[in-house]
Amino acid sequence: MTEIVWRRVPAGSFLMGSDIHSAWPPEPDEAPEQTRELEPYRLSRTPVTNAQYLAYVEATGAPTPGCWDAGSIPVGEGDVPVTYVTFSEAAAFCTWAGVRLPTEAEWEAAARGGDDRLWPWGDLPPTSAHARFAAGIGRPGPVARHLAGASVDGALDFAGNVMEWVDESWPPYDDARSVRVVRGGSYLDGPNELRTSYRRPQHPGARDHYIGFRVAGAADNESPFDWVDLPGGAVCVGRDPVGSHGPAPADELPQHDVDVAVFEISEAPVTNAQYAAFVAATTATPPPHWGGPRPPAWLDEHPVTFVDWFDAGAYCAWAGGRLPTEAEWENAARGTDARRFPWGDDPVAANAHLGLGPKAGATAAVGSHAAGASPYGLLDAAGNVWEWVSSAYAPYPYTPVDGRETPDGTPERVLRGGSFASPSLDYARCAMRSRSRPGRRQAHIGFRIARGATP
Repeated sequence: MTEIVWRRVPAGSFLMGSDIHSAWPPEPDEAPEQTRELEPYRLSRTPVTNAQYLAYVEATGAPTPGCWDAGSIPVGEGDVPVTYVTFSEAAAFCTWAGVRLPTEAEWEAAARGGDDRLWPWGDLPPTSAHARFAAGIGRPGPVARHLAGASVDGALDFAGNVMEWVDESWPPYDDARSVRVVRGGSYLDGPNELRTSYRRPQHPGARDHYIGFRVAGAADNESPFDWVDLPGGAVCVGRDPVGSHGPAPADELPQHDVDVAVFEISEAPVTNAQYAAFVAATTATPPPHWGGPRPPAWLDEHPVTFVDWFDAGAYCAWAGGRLPTEAEWENAARGTDARRFPWGDDPVAANAHLGLGPKAGATAAVGSHAAGASPYGLLDAAGNVWEWVSSAYAPYPYTPVDGRETPDGTPERVLRGGSFASPSLDYARCAMRSRSRPGRRQAHIGFRIARGATP
């Protein structure tokens, strides 16, 4: 089965529904607006795809969905949401996969992000960059193509493409449980139906091309990583001496190729929730801003900070990995085309959590700027937090056997990616290098984990 990629939603309260007198008048069934409390849980990053549903069909002999051609997934539609599944068929998939459908409150809390927003990305009406909607007669499109529409927790496709079954009956018919709820709007709907509080009744026996589902599960205390696979080979490091973006800093020269072995790297920086499992299992000291042995719930999905290079390395060893090398980090952030930023060459400020300054700024939940993803799908490689890498700071060209990966003493180590406190996008360039003594701890420094052959 194609693995489910999870997003963790922290515990807390949120406003469910809408005020009937709000600026965007809600439907009557969204009122009254109410405060709900939820424990932490996990939600799939996207709706379940045809490829994921195929594994279920092959394992159980379940009927194939009506949107497939002669019992087979249409060519090129493996990553399109599965549709033509009834409520009970979606629930049967969940039982087989050891997951469940989200409750309506869980779905809305994750889509809404805790701040009463109208759409998963905020209060600005949807555009084609946010969602697939108002597309007329046709078919849903592939998942994870509208990165600008990401929720606060980094989940995608809450708005548009397909509506989603939730594990809830529709008042006032809940005694008979004959009507269920679908959420999120579809490729056929307009902006109103894409709102985070919009609800629609649906008979549980319905099968339709605009109805799919995503899955939920209990929060995993160990918060396993979403790994990004990197193919290895010759990768470009550094910058041209002179280009259209001005002269390059001396320590980014010369631009050169480095041979990198196949490796994996975490999709996002290590979070407070992930680091908390390490603290609970070892004698590691909690970061000072937690104020106790665990972080506040609202910080769970933010990058862990106030960790020095030694702390980061100890966590990685405990989790079965290591810090990435400088060349690996740049490869994962940049891809193979020597681009300026993870997303391309254009300086798009909205793609990075950056420029807030050290006084007023703070971290954001990982994945909050999904449109800034690298070609390999790396998140937060630009902004949010500077990231420790294994490499000692040394001039280019980068050569892993010159001692920088196994240096004597405690030389300065390389930091990559920029942070919320960095003043401009220039700090988020893929080639940008910073450095600090390995004992430094700060509110804007974190790390991510890699695994694979040590250079």
